[in-house]
Amino acid sequence: MSYRKTSEIEEKLKRFETVEESTDFDRIRCPLCLWQPLKSSQWFCADCDAPEFFYGGCGNMWNTFETRGKCPTCAHLWRWTSCLQCGEWSRHEDWYKQNDETMRR
Repeated sequence: MSYRKTSEIEEKLKRFETVEESTDFDRIRCPLCLWQPLKSSQWFCADCDAPEFFYGGCGNMWNTFETRGKCPTCAHLWRWTSCLQCGEWSRHEDWYKQNDETMRR
């Protein structure tokens, strides 16, 4: 079996590269423990009780901050994100640095 790049695949790769280049991981931190995710950090789209209450996980793994919380496979927009360091959940939007004061806690 061989794989070939189609124009559709090329376009998706270009969009992904643009998102990856534009993601400023220095401005993203866990609001509870201040851990910073890396580009290589991965989250899992799975069924979840509190606080998300989502029961349609598709099993995809991706960096949630490259898509601002939207699973690229099933399109679920995650309102909550668990920290890979402290394990606690926070609202996804609370991870993004609003100004310099936010990061000086």
